[in-house]
Amino acid sequence: MEQDTIYRAIEALKKTSGILGGFREKGPLDGTLEMDINGHKYGFVIEVKQELRTYQLEQIRKNFHRYENYMLVANRIFPKIKEEIRTLGIPYLEANGNIFLKKEGQFLFVDTQKPLEPEKNKGNRAFTKTGLKVLFYLLQHKEAIHLPQRVLAEKTDVALGNIPQVIEGLKETGFLIPLNNKSYVWENRELLLDRWVIEYATVLRPKLRKERFVLKRNWKEIQFDDQKTVWGAEPAADILTNHLRPEKFLIYTKETRMELIKNYGLMPDKNGEVEVLEMFWNNKTDKTALPILIYADLITEGGKRNKETAEKIYNEYIKPNF
Repeated sequence: MEQDTIYRAIEALKKTSGILGGFREKGPLDGTLEMDINGHKYGFVIEVKQELRTYQLEQIRKNFHRYENYMLVANRIFPKIKEEIRTLGIPYLEANGNIFLKKEGQFLFVDTQKPLEPEKNKGNRAFTKTGLKVLFYLLQHKEAIHLPQRVLAEKTDVALGNIPQVIEGLKETGFLIPLNNKSYVWENRELLLDRWVIEYATVLRPKLRKERFVLKRNWKEIQFDDQKTVWGAEPAADILTNHLRPEKFLIYTKETRMELIKNYGLMPDKNGEVEVLEMFWNNKTDKTALPILIYADLITEGGKRNKETAEKIYNEYIKPNF
């Protein structure tokens, strides 16, 4: 799918601006792109995305500073995100031929082509709703990949038939290297976490939404039944780090609407400050959502203070186990 996007972008660029481009698979990230602009040849390290979202910008910014000749290639970029990328000075090329490039005296800006419809991700079962639940567990327990598949299915609360499909998906994407029929070695788990955060926000999280509520008292005074309900996102981050005063509230729960009203005094309100999502894992003693999930929600929400706190949680709670 990445290569299809690249070749479409190169062909469209030729039509919109007359610039010739050539793609090479080898190189960091997703390969390299060579361009001939007014008789001068330029080489770019490219990162390919399908439909770019706001919560992906931080990683793109990091890669832009990490690689001297970085360029983002995307199937589609929404106008507000394109404006932000241009403000940061990050070169980009869309599959429809729109381009932004400011480099060594060259300035290219084409934004006249209509956006292409996003391509559907057909394939990898590791990043479906069910697969993401399995990955959530495996990202926390990397040795669990060697458990019998039946045991892994029980721990992740998914049907047994899904487990081999998830494993095959991880092998296809290069995150899991088989040593033999029963043993594997993980590869690029940090990159897998980045992928999980993106897919969680777009695939799994929207399916977990219940409704919104109003808080009737100080959130810190509420005592949840930890096996059924926990804080997520900003309040959970504050509990872990004492570094973030919550402005938005998120709860993960297995309790019903009436139980939330009766047990904690939450009142349903479509404009309420508390968002409630279904708890999709088996919680035991944790007072908050698990660190990987808190990290994902903070990155998805965005904003400077959330990103700073997410980085703190990553360094203190996630990275040591990777």
